[in-house]
Amino acid sequence: MAEAVRLISQLRVHYRRSALSVEGTPPLRGAPRPGDRLPDAVVSTGGSSEELHGLLARPGVHLLLQRDALPPADARAADRVTVLRLSNSPGRGLVAVRPDGHVGFRCGAADPAGLAGWLSLIGAAPSPPPVRP
Repeated sequence: MAEAVRLISQLRVHYRRSALSVEGTPPLRGAPRPGDRLPDAVVSTGGSSEELHGLLARPGVHLLLQRDALPPADARAADRVTVLRLSNSPGRGLVAVRPDGHVGFRCGAADPAGLAGWLSLIGAAPSPPPVRP
């Protein structure tokens, strides 16, 4: 019965070989791999504990920063990107979650070029400032 539920719910579906599944530099160990569905967990974003999937319910891309990760400079400027710091997750890594709930990008420390390239690849890169005459 449990196997039938996993099959029907597509919990084992992954997109590891997709061009939208990118491993940054250095790789992040111990987290779901790019292309894997992000599992739910209880996390803390500085306040009380919450369900991770509840925090990711808004549309768009979600960047999950580990407790000591450097914030990505350009990502906050993107319209469709939400940045969340997980204060109960030690480390300096980052996981980017696609709108479908799968991991699209991850890195073990700041990889601004890799993240910017991935955001551009999926069409969520920050818009350039308007040119004034």
